[in-house]
Amino acid sequence: MSPFTDLDVAFSDTRAGQLGFSLTAPQREPLATADHTIGSLTFSIRLLGASHQIVVTDDAHELCETVACLPDITTALPDSFQADGYVFSSRVIECSSDAMAEMVEQIESEVDGHARDGLPALLGRFPGNELAVTAVTADIYDDALVWRTWHTYPQAGEVVVTSSRMDRDALAVRP
Repeated sequence: MSPFTDLDVAFSDTRAGQLGFSLTAPQREPLATADHTIGSLTFSIRLLGASHQIVVTDDAHELCETVACLPDITTALPDSFQADGYVFSSRVIECSSDAMAEMVEQIESEVDGHARDGLPALLGRFPGNELAVTAVTADIYDDALVWRTWHTYPQAGEVVVTSSRMDRDALAVRP
C-alpha cells in the first residue's frame, strides 16, 4: 500500500498559529489512516485535514495526540511538553515557496523510505497546491516509539514540524 494519498478536501487550517494541542481530545473521523501493530500496541496515523491525530493503544490504555484547529482544542501548540514517558516538541519554519518545495521533496523522500522499510508513514496531499501536505513518519525502538509530523501552509509560507516520543511502557500509566 502506498504511503501517499490524495485528500479530497480543501485546507481546514490556514496558519500555524491556529493549531492547538491535546492528549484528551476525542478521536475524529480521519481523511486518511495508516495503522500498524507493534507487539501488543496499535499505532494509528490519522490525517484530519491539515492536522493529525496519533492514536497509540493497547488492550486497556490509549494515548491520542491531536494537533489540529478544532473548537474544543483550546491549548495552543506548545514548543515542548512532557508527561509520564511522553515528550512532544514543535516548531514553525517560515520559508519561501522555493524552500518549501525543497522541504516537501525531502518529506516525500522520508515518507517513502519509511514505508519501504515497513515503518509507519503517511502523507496526504491537498488539491490545488502541490506544496500543501500533511505527513507523519514513525520509528520503532525496543523502548520507545518516535514520530515526526509536518504540516505545510504554502499560502502562509509556514511549515509546522512536530516530534514526539513515547516510552513503550508509558501507556500503562494512562487511565
